[in-house]
Amino acid sequence: MDNSTIEQINRIFKTKKLTWCGNFLRYDENANKDCYDFTFQIDKVKPMISVGEWKDHALVEVTLHVDPNTILGKLVSGEYKDIWGDSENLLRFYPIKNGAADKITKALKLVSDLNVIVTSIKPVLVDKEETITEDLGYRKTVRDVVRDIVFEIKKNLRSKREITFPEYNLGQHPPFELVLKINPTPKKHRHELLKPFDVQAFWVEGEDTIEVEVDIDENAGNEIFYELIGELNDVVRHELEHRNQEYSGYEFPDKEYKQPLRYYTQPHEIEAQVAGFKRKAKIQGKDIEEVMREFFNRRKQTYNLKQSTIDKIVARLMDEYVK
Repeated sequence: MDNSTIEQINRIFKTKKLTWCGNFLRYDENANKDCYDFTFQIDKVKPMISVGEWKDHALVEVTLHVDPNTILGKLVSGEYKDIWGDSENLLRFYPIKNGAADKITKALKLVSDLNVIVTSIKPVLVDKEETITEDLGYRKTVRDVVRDIVFEIKKNLRSKREITFPEYNLGQHPPFELVLKINPTPKKHRHELLKPFDVQAFWVEGEDTIEVEVDIDENAGNEIFYELIGELNDVVRHELEHRNQEYSGYEFPDKEYKQPLRYYTQPHEIEAQVAGFKRKAKIQGKDIEEVMREFFNRRKQTYNLKQSTIDKIVARLMDEYVK
């Protein structure tokens, strides 16, 4: 594997947090468990013998994001800081080392067939309030964007119009604009749309703009709003995840894949889809897999999706969700 590929993988996973849960002091399935988020970066890829065969192994450096209230957090921040704050000592705690390697191997399956060896574990104390504030920021922003869209649509379900809304601010990056296009599809193509409404959304790379297109069927009324609000929460959160990817340095592919399985299982799409589906599942009080299947089954005929393809896509998404 060349250095450019390693750099691309590192950009994808630079800010993506995985989670390992377990008992730090003793490996006991019945003991109370703490959970630790971690990020990783590949230092290099090295061919090594595994089960009698030469295979590429990723040598990875792990940053363990430690809550001060967990057992490890108290050790790192307290009198044992010099011991447990040492990466070499953490490497000797095999449940974390092996557990992290297993999680990383599964995450990398989306982009490579690399085996994983954890070569360093750096503990970093985190403030849980920062994470909570970030999550609240996304929820509030998505709620504000969806509210503005719905209020505008309710004014007139039938007219064709385009509105640019004032800037929204998530805090960690510059503000972004929302461009809403209502009923933009020409009449000669409206038979191709989903019924009773069709929603498309796009993150305009480099312009800090989300574009949302909403087409309403001529026979639809106010009964659509429950499902429409759910769909808008999904797509807006989805596109904000693409925004986060852009600011994290992710380089989106130039090629636009047409084959559904290839398109929907791209790493950046999987990450954004899970973020959107989680949001929709939360506000509708549904199981996330149910939300995923509803999304793809609704598009089954229009996008010529086979059931076997839907099953494969949902399986990939659920793998991402449960990490």
